[in-house]
Amino acid sequence: MLGKKSRKFSVNLKASEIDATTCLAPASQSIYEIVDCLFIHQPLAVRPRVQFCSQRPEASVSDKQLPSVGASEIIEDPVLTKTCSHQRNSVLGLLTNPRVMLWTRRAGMTARARMVVGLCAGLFLGFTLASWLVVQRADPPRGGSLGTRVGCRRDPTAAELLSSGAGDPGGPASTPKKESAGPERGKNLVYVGVMTAKKYLDSRAVAAYETWQKHIPGKVEFYSAYDPNGFSPDGLSRVNIPGVDDAYPPQKKSFLMLKYMHDHYLDQYDWFMRADDDVYIKGDKLEKFLRGVNSTRPLYIGQTGLGSPEEFGRLSLDAGENFCMGGPGMIMSRETLRRMVPNISWCLKHLYTTHEDVEIGRCIQKFTGVACTWAYESQHLFFNDYKNDKKGRIENLHTVGVQRAITMHPNKHPPYQYRLHNYLLSQRMHNLRQRTLNMHREVKVMSQLLLEDATEMDAKLGDVPSLMHFTPRETAEVLTWQYLNNRQVYAAKDLQPRQAIPKALRAGLDDIIMQMMEMINRHSRTRGRIIDYKDIQYGYWRVNPMYGAEYVLDLLLLYRKHKGKKINVPVRRHAYLQQAFSHIQFMEEETIMKGRSSQPDRAALGNVQKRHLVDKSRTADLSSIDTETVHFIIPLVGRLQTLKQFLENYERTCLRTNEKVKLLIVLFKSRHKQQDQSSEIQKLVGQYQDMYPTAHLRILFVAGEFSRGLGLELGVSQFTNTSLLFFCDVDLVFQQSLLQRIRAKTILGQQAYYPIVFSQYDPSVVHRNSSVSIRNNFLLTKDTGYWRFYGFGTVSLYAADFIRVGQFDTSIQGWGMEDVDLFDKFVRSDIKTFRVKDPGVVHVFHSVACDTHLEEKQYQMCLGTKAGTYGSAATLSKLWLDRHPQRPDDSR
Repeated sequence: MLGKKSRKFSVNLKASEIDATTCLAPASQSIYEIVDCLFIHQPLAVRPRVQFCSQRPEASVSDKQLPSVGASEIIEDPVLTKTCSHQRNSVLGLLTNPRVMLWTRRAGMTARARMVVGLCAGLFLGFTLASWLVVQRADPPRGGSLGTRVGCRRDPTAAELLSSGAGDPGGPASTPKKESAGPERGKNLVYVGVMTAKKYLDSRAVAAYETWQKHIPGKVEFYSAYDPNGFSPDGLSRVNIPGVDDAYPPQKKSFLMLKYMHDHYLDQYDWFMRADDDVYIKGDKLEKFLRGVNSTRPLYIGQTGLGSPEEFGRLSLDAGENFCMGGPGMIMSRETLRRMVPNISWCLKHLYTTHEDVEIGRCIQKFTGVACTWAYESQHLFFNDYKNDKKGRIENLHTVGVQRAITMHPNKHPPYQYRLHNYLLSQRMHNLRQRTLNMHREVKVMSQLLLEDATEMDAKLGDVPSLMHFTPRETAEVLTWQYLNNRQVYAAKDLQPRQAIPKALRAGLDDIIMQMMEMINRHSRTRGRIIDYKDIQYGYWRVNPMYGAEYVLDLLLLYRKHKGKKINVPVRRHAYLQQAFSHIQFMEEETIMKGRSSQPDRAALGNVQKRHLVDKSRTADLSSIDTETVHFIIPLVGRLQTLKQFLENYERTCLRTNEKVKLLIVLFKSRHKQQDQSSEIQKLVGQYQDMYPTAHLRILFVAGEFSRGLGLELGVSQFTNTSLLFFCDVDLVFQQSLLQRIRAKTILGQQAYYPIVFSQYDPSVVHRNSSVSIRNNFLLTKDTGYWRFYGFGTVSLYAADFIRVGQFDTSIQGWGMEDVDLFDKFVRSDIKTFRVKDPGVVHVFHSVACDTHLEEKQYQMCLGTKAGTYGSAATLSKLWLDRHPQRPDDSR
């Protein structure tokens, strides 16, 4: 019976949009066809909501009571209408229309057929209504339309911006805006507003535009003080808001920038970022990070700040409150901006500090209930170089922090911004080469699985990293490992067994350790821990010419757990690493041939040629070089026997050969009269003066404590500014060839010569088994001595250059340091330093006595020098084995 199986459908119609008779006129239509017709002809924004009422009517209706007007008929029944009234839902934007009751009767329709049709209609209506509701929730109707802001309008003032409706982007705009049908989600991911000033538009803003801006997946605009002329450098997108100035602190500018973002770009971007003009943003990492976060939630992301130690507790922050630091940048989701901006006026009237990032964070937390991210990882993603914050630049780029960061701050000087950009591009090239190398390895593996022969390049570059690629067959084929620690390298085959880590090796170590730490921390987020690199305990390295550099390192790391119970524990890790060779790269370098370059070419070079180290023997007449007088200056206290040895060598090298030299001994008297040897020294020098009357041998007596720097300065004062000076120690012996190099490598106003001296080991250790002690001081082998790479006391220079760089620091007392200070002054000046191993000068061994009253740094340097004078590692190991012979049972 139809009375028992009847269903009622309550449909709200909007008469102004569709004529109901369009869908109800045909008599053959069923109720499902009518509803389908309504949804097809009705626009999506005003489609009616259909209510299905399953309650039975209060008065039953039989088939006989129904008027026979066809298979389908419209019946108005107030009783039935009342029954369904409790299920009516209001539809946004619909006008109130008369309700009609649709009563359907299908002749001959079975119960099963009606059930199937009803199920299909229900599914269709359900999916349609769900889609409509999702669209309405995602894009709720706003007070204005972005498409209406076409044409030129006057710029709003700051007061108008604050007083206008926060949700009305149809208000006045500072710049004309094109009509947009909707946001492009693929490209318009983030909008970046950069805070700058008019005076930095041509420097910091341009540097940002030419470096990181091009890689941002969205739009970047710069905000500065209002300029009626609207000036901005070419290509730079600048926002000109009337009433905004560059006054510090920029609280008003910051809030109005957020207001401008809200009014003009709220529906076009998922994320909004406020940044400084001295920040660097990695666009690719920013996109990868933001695409993994739900942008529909209210989020406030950045490096968490609580204030500096001096300001802690003075920023009016309650317990649990924080803010995102403005330097590295702060990121807000669209929902955060939507909730916060309507309350900007209140926030500007309730400022508690002069820090705009603190006030923005306070405003966001008050009106959105969202605080800045407390995540431990945020301090690494939003990197701030606190060590060089006062310098205003990021100095050390080869660090894990720079590699891991999304934003880096500060870089106030544009040259450092370009330097950072160039470094990151080089790292990208390095990563691409690494990917290429990995592909060669995959190709080789697949070729082996397919039983095919790999190409020659894949066979060479596709080897899996290993320290056992090469198996030596003879002792001579063994690749020697070199020992190193965090400061020095101990070479096995070099004449210098111990030296500071070379720059090339240091760069290679930093690079491979950085890559290793990146691999270790690849899954740190899921594991709830992060491991930081601290130092190298010790290690070994070598270069395999077929495969690359190989390392075995013992590293000191710091284990930081930030999930659960937070702990910081130092740990050690043994790492086996290899820097594999990649493709051979050919580079063409243009050279200017001597005598073939034209005068315009030389003029174009300017002072470039002056930067290179100069050898006077190539540019001047040799006869003029040989006639220049070399003035020896030796500061001395006591040490009569050592002076006798020096004068014997001086006589043999200079006096007998009539070299153009002069000798000045600056003699300090000893504090203890019984140890004073001044009279004996004076008598000894007098004897040589009598033997060589034409020679210039002189003693300058000085009272007071011995100071090498003071003694050398007093000696310099005895000669003219154009005198060629040689600062010498009394325990040196030299050959005549040294004098030629001093004259050739020392150039007035351009260059000082720092020879690297060969220093002897203790003869009692080196020649312990020799029946006759070897007296040849110029026997330069790895067993007899080493090169003093760390010694800077021996130098030849002109008096004028010595005065020009600032002379010695005479406040330094005792052993060492004054020579290193002078070398640093030369490096910082425009006078070049020529430093090379000189086989013509040798430091004769003498025992080193370290005064315990020296400063800690001087005392440690003295102990290091003393420890390095006994003998080579091979000699000392043989000596130890001789004194500790191995017993037969020791091998077990």
